[in-house]
Amino acid sequence: MKSSSSPLTSINIGTALILIECLAKKVMGEMEPEAAKALTLCWSHFPKGWFRISWNIPGNGVYRMMKAKKQMINILKETVLKKRASGEELGEFFKTLLGEMEGGEEKISVESAIEFIFIFFLIANEATPSVLAATVKLISDNPKVMQELKREHERIVRDKSEKEKKTGLTWEDYKSMTFTQMVINESLRITSTAPTVLRIIDHEFQFGEYTIPAGWIFMGFPSVHFNPEKYDDPLAFNPWRWKEKDLTAIVSKTYIPFGAGSRLCLGADFAKLLMASFIHHLCRYRWSMKTETTVLRRFILMFPGGSDIQISQDTVVENSAG
Repeated sequence: MKSSSSPLTSINIGTALILIECLAKKVMGEMEPEAAKALTLCWSHFPKGWFRISWNIPGNGVYRMMKAKKQMINILKETVLKKRASGEELGEFFKTLLGEMEGGEEKISVESAIEFIFIFFLIANEATPSVLAATVKLISDNPKVMQELKREHERIVRDKSEKEKKTGLTWEDYKSMTFTQMVINESLRITSTAPTVLRIIDHEFQFGEYTIPAGWIFMGFPSVHFNPEKYDDPLAFNPWRWKEKDLTAIVSKTYIPFGAGSRLCLGADFAKLLMASFIHHLCRYRWSMKTETTVLRRFILMFPGGSDIQISQDTVVENSAG
């Protein structure tokens, strides 16, 4: 046996690029290789914390980001116009969006639809890579969790026929990832996709001994997720606390990583699917993350020293002399 190692790989950056490629194909349909590559390259200019106010000065990060946005929109528009002119199939999402727009009372231009798609890309990419990077850090720090994950994903691969292995992951495979879902739920409890959500109250009301006035309120998820009355040893990363619980639920009174109510994150299930798929493929390799990797929570998750991992795979050396 020999072990071949890859250079250090950033979970944050790598996941973001995978995400944009998957979304582009699902939303736009098949793209020309050059266009897909250019789209991914443009996306690399969108740093975490893009929403922070800064000056748009030629040469700085905001300037490069705005220039990349313009290029991305042009790439998407050119792809759509080419597909419509040739009768080529658009992605299901974009096709549905255009159908609803053209059939509605107020018709919206292709340009507006593409702006909407761009915002969809932006929002989808903001939280998922960071939460996934934090999840990998939590797994790395807990060998028992890593061992159980490897056991589950080795079983999934082992139970497939040779023909099934060529098709990749299926929906049935995803639904069978019981422990993986427990890990994801626990990671989301600890990290949350966002630390707070703002809600507006249209009238004053009494909650116990507290009077909540009309106007904006500040809702902090950690106050629920780290409540010792709801979770034993809440600061501990313990996926087994989700055993025997409904793993399909994405919200409850004590679990709100994606918000709640009418403003519940529409991409919640997609984010969990992406995380599970990434973990499945990661478990095929031996990997390690630096023990000094630090995760900070500001408004978003931050990794001051990066989120790099070292990936290696054991390969069999055949005896050529035989």
